[in-house]
Amino acid sequence: MQTKIHTLVMLLSCGPVISVAAAEPPSRLHSKPQLSMALAQKMAMACVSHQRNNNGPPVDVAIYDDGAKLIYFIAMDGTSSGTGPTAMAKAESAARFRFPSAEIGGWVKGNPAVGHVPGLLGVRGGLPIFTASGKPLGGIGVSGAPAEVDEKCAQAAIDAVAPELKDSSS
Repeated sequence: MQTKIHTLVMLLSCGPVISVAAAEPPSRLHSKPQLSMALAQKMAMACVSHQRNNNGPPVDVAIYDDGAKLIYFIAMDGTSSGTGPTAMAKAESAARFRFPSAEIGGWVKGNPAVGHVPGLLGVRGGLPIFTASGKPLGGIGVSGAPAEVDEKCAQAAIDAVAPELKDSSS
């Protein structure tokens, strides 16, 4: 009987130690890079400047973070009412799936059911945004010009902030 009581006391005394050890928080949480509103604004303005410098048609520019949330939108004067939602859908697709929206269009052609996935638009003009070391930051979508011009404008925006896309891993 005394052995059973002794064993029970030992188990009870070890319980809190085990619980405390298991509840110990990790020594350091890993952080991830985030796309700031200031950087998104700089990208959008670079796209607008690209269009103006190349005498391109007016465009709408949408930028989403890596969680597919809209963080910046700008509409140049003279765009139609459909360009804003299209720019947003391109940016959301690129941010959510981390591929250019033109490539996503190929997925839909190969499997029409993919076209029914929420937040997916397979039209050229949306590009994912990554840090220099490849960590996802979000997506940019441009609409209002021919699709190839939309994509060039999005790339010009990313190129304009390339030095700022460096992270500690690169």
